[in-house]
Amino acid sequence: MSREGSGKSRGERERPLKRTMERSPRSLAVTQKRAQFTLARSFVFEAAHTLIRRDIDSPSIDASRRVHGHSYRATVEVTGSPQSESGMVLDLACLDAELSRLSERLDHRLLDDVAGLGPATLENLCAFIWRALAPHLAGLSRVTVSRDARGDACSLTMRDA
Repeated sequence: MSREGSGKSRGERERPLKRTMERSPRSLAVTQKRAQFTLARSFVFEAAHTLIRRDIDSPSIDASRRVHGHSYRATVEVTGSPQSESGMVLDLACLDAELSRLSERLDHRLLDDVAGLGPATLENLCAFIWRALAPHLAGLSRVTVSRDARGDACSLTMRDA
């Protein structure tokens, strides 16, 4: 048995680790309450829109004035501590139900006609999704909307004032 470094044998150095791993369920619950986990779930929707830009004049910008569509991916993140009864931050079935309702409002729609959205920018889509989900999802921490085919993405993270 080597006593390198600490002056203790290898067996003596390993005992504290073993005691740490043998915690009671009660002490693990305390540890879990301090832990913060972030769950992320994505949904994909196909939608069309127009985008009028008044200050820019070019052929590619002019094309955005016509009705055109994109494949969007929205990723919603919820951050929190696990509930002591379930061990979960949030039941993913509840998150899926909220995302399904939201997807119905966006998928295969003309975004120009979606009430409360405004011009169909990535920023406005993030804000729209946030406003739709925040009342139903405690711990909502981030919304990201991306157009993978174009390599575009925008994230909204709300901070306390």
